Amino acid sequence: FGVFGYHIHAGNHCSGTAEDPFADTRGHFNPGETQHPYHAGDMPPLFGNNGYAYSAFVTDRFAIEDILGRTVIIHDHPDDFKTQPSGDSGKKIACGEIRRV
Repeated sequence: FGVFGYHIHAGNHCSGTAEDPFADTRGHFNPGETQHPYHAGDMPPLFGNNGYAYSAFVTDRFAIEDILGRTVIIHDHPDDFKTQPSGDSGKKIACGEIRRV
C-alpha cells in the first residue's frame, strides 16, 4: 500500500543516467508556466494496493494531443501540493511513454 506522486513530464523518453535513470523525462509538463500544483501535468495522487493502482480523473488542463509523446512518472512519495517545483514527491520510480496505439 502507498500513495505516490503521479505527473506528466515534459520529456519524451524514459531514459537517463546512472544517477537518475529517468532524467530525460525532464520536469513537469507545464506549458502555461504556472506554479505547482497548477502545472498541466500535475495529476491526483496514485493510490497503490498490493502492487496495483488505478487512476481516472477529468481535467481541462490538457487535451490528448498535448501529451502524446510525453512521459508519465510515478514518484516514491506523495505530492504535498505546495513545495516548488514538483511537490517534494521524491525519486522517480516508474516511467511510461505516452503514445497512441
